[in-house]
Amino acid sequence: MGLYKCSGCGKTIDTIPKCCSEDMIYNQEKKRFECYMGSKCGYLSLDDLKCEECCQN
Repeated sequence: MGLYKCSGCGKTIDTIPKCCSEDMIYNQEKKRFECYMGSKCGYLSLDDLKCEECCQN
C-alpha cells in the first residue's frame, strides 16, 4: 500500500480517518474518488488528503 502525504504540509499520513473509509464518493465531474475528511475539510480526493492538523486550520 502506498503512503499518503498531506497536501497542506507534506507530512506522511499513517492512517486515514475512519470517516474517510465510511463515506467515499465518486465525483463524476472530476472523475475521481473523494472521501469525507470531517466537517472542517469536507470531501477531498485521495491525492488532496490533509492531515488532522491542516484540517483544523
